[in-house]
Order: sequence, then C-alpha cells, then structure tokens
Amino acid sequence: MTRRASKPLPPPTDQERAIAASAARALRSAIADPSTMGKRSVVHIDLARPRRSEWQDTWSNLPGFLRVNGRYRHASLPGWEYRRDEIRSEMIPDLEALAERGERPTVATGWA
Repeated sequence: MTRRASKPLPPPTDQERAIAASAARALRSAIADPSTMGKRSVVHIDLARPRRSEWQDTWSNLPGFLRVNGRYRHASLPGWEYRRDEIRSEMIPDLEALAERGERPTVATGWA
C-alpha cells in the first residue's frame, strides 16, 4: 500500500494567528499558576471496541488545549501531539511561531 503525503495546510489567517497568540499566553500563565486553567472536564469515548477508547481532558480557560490518553494537543496545531514536558519547550514555541510568523511546525523534535 502506498501512502500519499498529506496536503499542506493553507497559510494561517489573521484570526488563527490571534488564537495561537492567545493560546500561548494562556498556557504560559497556566504553567506559572495552575489555578488559571479553569475547570477541568474529563470525557471517556468508547469507539466501538475497548482497544479504541480514549480519555479526553479539557480546561475551561484553555480553549483548544486537550489531553488525549496522556498526550497533549492544541486545535491550532492539528496533527501534532506533545508530552507534558514538551508543552513549555515545544508546544508554546510552536504556537508563538504560528502567531508571530505564520509558521506551522514541520519537523517533530521530540518523540515520534
């Protein structure tokens, strides 16, 4: 089976860049003071088989930020997952690069 490369995403809009900037600020604030994260919500999703279930955590003051089965994601960075220790070192800089220069991450720098 031959896998085709995924289509590149279009350049980010001004609104997407503003959302990424806001998300980076909110994450930095949450790291400095976890009480700013807001209310945590947890959902279990069972996708037809137990092997395909997932736990999703979200926080009310961190829109777009999501933890799925222990890996972190952000809606502004589709297709990318981060470990907890990579939020500060990789996710926030990726959000800031998107906000400031319109650059989306292209190379995974952590685990694959």
